[in-house]
Amino acid sequence: MNIFINEQKLETKLTGETNLGQVLDEIQAWIESNGKYVRHFTVNGLELNRSELESKLIEETDRLDLFVGEELDVIEDSLIEIDTYVDKIGSTLVGRDSLTEKESLDLKEGIPWIVSMVSSTKNLLNLNLSLIRPMGKGKNVEEILESLVVGCVKLEDTKSIESFLEDLRDLKLFLIDLGTRLGVMRMEESELIAVISKFIDEKDTVIRDFMLVNESFQSGKDHLATEIMGDAVGRLNALVSSFVALQSRHSEIEWNEISIEGKKLNDLVASLNETLSNIALAMEKNDIVYAGDILEYELPALLEDLIPFLTLALERCGS
Repeated sequence: MNIFINEQKLETKLTGETNLGQVLDEIQAWIESNGKYVRHFTVNGLELNRSELESKLIEETDRLDLFVGEELDVIEDSLIEIDTYVDKIGSTLVGRDSLTEKESLDLKEGIPWIVSMVSSTKNLLNLNLSLIRPMGKGKNVEEILESLVVGCVKLEDTKSIESFLEDLRDLKLFLIDLGTRLGVMRMEESELIAVISKFIDEKDTVIRDFMLVNESFQSGKDHLATEIMGDAVGRLNALVSSFVALQSRHSEIEWNEISIEGKKLNDLVASLNETLSNIALAMEKNDIVYAGDILEYELPALLEDLIPFLTLALERCGS
């Protein structure tokens, strides 16, 4: 049997393995020990499930192909797979008032799989799902996933299916956001540095925009306020994603230990995420006064504190 990794023949000898499942496990362990990941594999040119390999004898196989990638490649593969499955569920449920027994069974198996895949992605990207609200208000991602798990077992009428579909649409928005974050993670380091440098240069403009949001709300210009806030929050999200990506590429720097005037970087980023979440909650409750106070007083102070850390990070990374 010939073994290929990314179309390159692997010169190795088998040591007692009798089926392809054992072979795959050994090779996968070796690949992961080198910081890589198996994206998918084929046997004699055909894609098979891992469970099928236990019954495949080595002497019956001519060729085993493994396609290996980086951590981000695996995340991207997972997102594409989840997104495709979510679309499939949505198209199946729209306009329905009940499910067949097989559809219900498939859903009860599929939703936990989605939760597991999102959890793995969360860990790889260092995300706090409780602070991410796809709609800018309403449920956070943790609550959406919990609702999907509970809802998938009792889709017995139109109302329950419509509620389930709403959660599914929110999840779809989150997947789109993840795709954007992944795009940032794939940027060249020079591009990441450019995003961070631009934010530093435009810090006063961003702070002024957030204050303008409050002014617009106070004067009854809700639509304008929402538009300005969306743009400003988008710039903040791009900054945070770029900063996380830059940190991951410079693991030699002890980011957890960086502090300025008694303030730690990780604590500041956590406070920033929490503040953005509080703004979303205030908007959901239509508490314009509370949202305005955060936008005008809390958020600008956090951004002012963040700038020295960003400047120091660029210096440490040699920009």
